[in-house]
Amino acid sequence: MQPSTVRCGSAGIVLPIDEMEQSELTVPDAVYGTFRLPSFVRAVTEAHEFVRLKYLKQLGVSNAVFGTARHTRYDHSLGACYLSGRLLDAVNKTLNPPVTEDERKCVMLAAALHDIGHGPFSHLWEKFVEVYGAPWRHERSSVELAQRVLDRLENVSVKQIALICALIRGDAADLLTSDRQFLAHIVSSDVDVDRCDYLQRDAHHVPGVIEPSRPFRQMFDRVRVVTVEGKARLAYHWQDYPLVYEMACARQAFHRRCYQDVEVLGAELMMLDVMHEAERAGFRFTRDGNSEPLSKVHDKPELFRYLNDNITSELAASKLPGLDRAKALIARLQSKDLYKEVIRFSIDMIEEVNKFNHQQGKPIVAQAFRYIKSTKQWFGSFNVTFYKPSPTKRDDDDDVAVVSLEEARDLNHSNTVTGESAEEIKEYIIYCTDTNPAVHSAAQQYFAKLRGGSAAKES
Repeated sequence: MQPSTVRCGSAGIVLPIDEMEQSELTVPDAVYGTFRLPSFVRAVTEAHEFVRLKYLKQLGVSNAVFGTARHTRYDHSLGACYLSGRLLDAVNKTLNPPVTEDERKCVMLAAALHDIGHGPFSHLWEKFVEVYGAPWRHERSSVELAQRVLDRLENVSVKQIALICALIRGDAADLLTSDRQFLAHIVSSDVDVDRCDYLQRDAHHVPGVIEPSRPFRQMFDRVRVVTVEGKARLAYHWQDYPLVYEMACARQAFHRRCYQDVEVLGAELMMLDVMHEAERAGFRFTRDGNSEPLSKVHDKPELFRYLNDNITSELAASKLPGLDRAKALIARLQSKDLYKEVIRFSIDMIEEVNKFNHQQGKPIVAQAFRYIKSTKQWFGSFNVTFYKPSPTKRDDDDDVAVVSLEEARDLNHSNTVTGESAEEIKEYIIYCTDTNPAVHSAAQQYFAKLRGGSAAKES
């Protein structure tokens, strides 16, 4: 009987599954220290589609503003996978029957593969693609690429692949029995291993944005399964409410101070302009005889699997005519000479932006939209369950009471609940694309007059 095999790496090397399963994957990690993952995860991480994540920065172009933000989707995916195993270990302390090895494999592989379909520069690629056609989200490509990887593994069944892909999409509930519904909440929910890892990882690599009172992952140490309306759900100890609240506030703080920092949004506009210039010049991304414009690469998984942040280096080195502005913008991004803010509005000014650019005969200004929910909006929509052990029982006994979000908050009235509260932000920011200070000043004067008029109109 021939041993099962998997095709690994960019060279397409075929390795026996039996050989790969002899060793776990050892991961030296900046956030958790060294940890180990099962051999079935190792097989996936050797695939070219997964190795590609090493060349996708987690925070896109944020490193143009925050120089240390250079961690990758690869780091995050392995971290989420590790947390999923840690969560399952905690669940098994009280669950009967416990999580099976088959279920563990599906959940951990879904956690590892959940971001495999991201395009270059994080969520910016979704904004770029939308300009040229139907909306696209990375989850679609994650399922397509995960399917490709898993189909090459002979030790993963068709049924397992279906569940793994459903866990990535967030619609696994239909494939799970009522007593196993909690498995659908581990990778994709309001409190999941994805969010927990990226917030801890981002905080480590972009210090000063948040200062957690303790690691968010500690909320998984006492997680257990409870039954709500006949379905099994993950529930967190009521005393961990402050940590859950703090994580919600941390996400909002990162949006305000990093993800949607005004300078970062300006850098994103620059990178979008790079890609639009490449599109206008007729640039085609080509690998293994396949070729597509950048805006269409995501439609071909066999081509998309090669696309990563290094596309800027490819554009900078291209001999294709018409890429001069793209190359100049890439150079500016590398030297951190970013688009400068001109002014902010509470209403959409895109028509005036287009009018001004038409008058100038070239794109002098650009607009970005910044929307961040308030703390109340963000946390108020959380769908999370808590539990409270019976006062006469231990935490590992079955006698627990299900506690709502509001009840958990009230129970913690005497405990310190940290987390910065903030109001909703909704604004349209105008940037100047030109490096000439006189041009920036002229744009500022033009839109300042308009803001006076728009303020009068709103009142």
